Amino acid sequence: MARILLDTNVLVCLSNPGAPQREACRNYLTSLMAEGHKPVFCTQVVYEFWTVATRPTPVNGLGWAAMKARFEIELFSSQFALLHDTPEVFALWLNLVTAHNLKGKRIHDAHILATMQAHGVAQILTFNTSDFPPVDGITILTPAQS
Repeated sequence: MARILLDTNVLVCLSNPGAPQREACRNYLTSLMAEGHKPVFCTQVVYEFWTVATRPTPVNGLGWAAMKARFEIELFSSQFALLHDTPEVFALWLNLVTAHNLKGKRIHDAHILATMQAHGVAQILTFNTSDFPPVDGITILTPAQS
């Protein structure tokens, strides 16, 4: 069964009833699962989700209380496998940020890719395809492809 990593923005979209692309995102994820893909997420995505979920709405957050954010993360954990960091993730991450000369916020996306590499996950579902540097063996999908 092929695993596909769900990026932070996909989880935010799925959990936000007001997200304009929520239904399209749900439908695309459902079709991927029907094709045999198994959605997963990683610790970096959890950290980023918490940041967006608890950030005030005037600064592009959801404005949720900590317990609401925790509930959603626990809900994701009951539906999708969580990939943990391994010692290999650090070495892969360091190679990615060096090879692509990544700086600032982009290093977080490299951490996601390194986690994918360490766990043998070849696909990521995201709304922000340009955030990820090209990496051999990793395919970037977007819900807009549906």
